[in-house]
Amino acid sequence: MKLIASLAALMLSLPALAAKTVVPFETVTPSAVLTLSVDSIDFRPDLTRLYGKLIGRPHTSHRVDAAVMLSGKSVLTSDDIDGVDYKRYFQWEDDGTIPVEIDFPAVKNFSAATVELDTPRGKSITRIKKSSAKARKNSSAR
Repeated sequence: MKLIASLAALMLSLPALAAKTVVPFETVTPSAVLTLSVDSIDFRPDLTRLYGKLIGRPHTSHRVDAAVMLSGKSVLTSDDIDGVDYKRYFQWEDDGTIPVEIDFPAVKNFSAATVELDTPRGKSITRIKKSSAKARKNSSAR
């Protein structure tokens, strides 16, 4: 009976796993206001999640008030961020990086975008693009 229940649960979860597409991305132009390094974007039916890290000087503080991603004619406003909180100051630890996940509304897969972070020190504008197979191979060899 447990085997049948396990198989049923597995079969119900397969469509959700198949619909998820995680695409490697790379940062093309980092911003001078706040550096966001983008690793990948997860295109899901219910949301688009950007995986990356904020990079700054250790033991200093900063704040992110909002995030917008622009791709083609799409303007996606973030509703959630993990790693830091919107409109609250945070501080970098010794390594100067903070992993973040930024959620945007669901959108179809794209090859390039601009991510804008609103901060008290101005707007951070970061251009990103899909990683080429050559770039992925070189980064995994390091």
